[in-house]
Amino acid sequence: MARARIPRVVDVGVDTLAADGLGEASVGERRLRIKNALPGEQVTARVVRRRRGVWWAVVEQVPHGVGDRVAAPCAVFPRCGGCVMQHLDYAEQLRLKESQLLEALERLSVVPERLAPAVAGPRYHYRSRARLGVRLVGDKVLVGFRESFSSRVARMDECLALVPSLSRLAGPLQTLIADLSRPDRIPQVELAAGDDVAAVVLRHLTPLSARDLAAIGRFGRMHGVRCYTQSGGYDTVIPVSGESNVPYLGYGNPDFGLHFCFRPTDFTQVNMVMNRALVRAAVDALSAPPGGRVLDLFCGIGNFSLALASRGLHVTGLESSETAIERARLNAARNGLAERCEFAVQDLYDADCLNPGQAEYLLLDPPRSGAGPNLAAWLGSGETRRIVYVSCSPASFAADAATLTGIGYSLEQVGIFDMFPHTAHVETLGVFRKQW
Repeated sequence: MARARIPRVVDVGVDTLAADGLGEASVGERRLRIKNALPGEQVTARVVRRRRGVWWAVVEQVPHGVGDRVAAPCAVFPRCGGCVMQHLDYAEQLRLKESQLLEALERLSVVPERLAPAVAGPRYHYRSRARLGVRLVGDKVLVGFRESFSSRVARMDECLALVPSLSRLAGPLQTLIADLSRPDRIPQVELAAGDDVAAVVLRHLTPLSARDLAAIGRFGRMHGVRCYTQSGGYDTVIPVSGESNVPYLGYGNPDFGLHFCFRPTDFTQVNMVMNRALVRAAVDALSAPPGGRVLDLFCGIGNFSLALASRGLHVTGLESSETAIERARLNAARNGLAERCEFAVQDLYDADCLNPGQAEYLLLDPPRSGAGPNLAAWLGSGETRRIVYVSCSPASFAADAATLTGIGYSLEQVGIFDMFPHTAHVETLGVFRKQW
């Protein structure tokens, strides 16, 4: 039996807005998920994808928008997949993200004692790192985020999400790549910005010629950015200049008198204004006195560890990435905090990692998958009196919160930090205390 063709255009009424920012509707027995749609609207949408019985669509016309709809400032919204909620009033975006968190906690019967006000920062030009797709269409090179529900690359010459030093590179990068010997073999570009300089990493699937390398070098000098090439994994990233000792990128946290160095492929928070707010809130919430012992799990390059150490605390930071630990040690030394910080490589998801060390205070900032299976075992001695948990996933945060409340901790306070405005991503800060 032949599969029914996907209708190109449908007129539907939007029922709800999901936590990921997509409108939801029904076409017969089919579920339809629609970008740029709000509940209560009657829209004309173009179906662009079908998967497992669900149709995915992008709104083409909204004859009568509802009260929460605003005009998207970006010319490539909603085609570009970089943002999903530019059409929604910003206060409603925060409400949606907050409700997503509270609903995840409620499903697992976790009741916070206090909901902290949502913390927000700049809504545009906030993103200091990004991975952009590259695609050759005819003789035109496109550099940008992938289109919604597609592997195609959006046509864009600037990006309102990227910090200005990165946004201005979109157009020039198209010209550069088009001039290379094999533009069709450049699948992506990674961008990273420090406080003073930006970096561009070009992924290439075939060797670059001497002419290509010279062109990339000229591009770097012309635009004041550091350029790198990448032939494989991150261990193949090398500077086009050929220098072995290329200066690091850097960002400061003046609230604690700190400066961090990092390579363009290191993990750092993408929103530096919100990162400062998050670090300040986490350190204050931990309420650890000078001389206290803190365990910082999933510590990365020391983003939280050094702020804690600057307050007179003794910090042990653990992280699975050897590169991140090397950078954390370097940052501690450069900031004169090496005597208060100890860093070690540890796979915190490993079944053997049942006791990473005991401390009165615990801070953890795990990936989306959460703290992992060892969380309860880490706290078995009962010595840890206070926990600050930073999360990028409401679902895994709620699961770990249920574990913590089940072993004698109460969720004293929780709140969201809008690290990624106009997207469905949200950062959560939860504070737990031991119930004696």
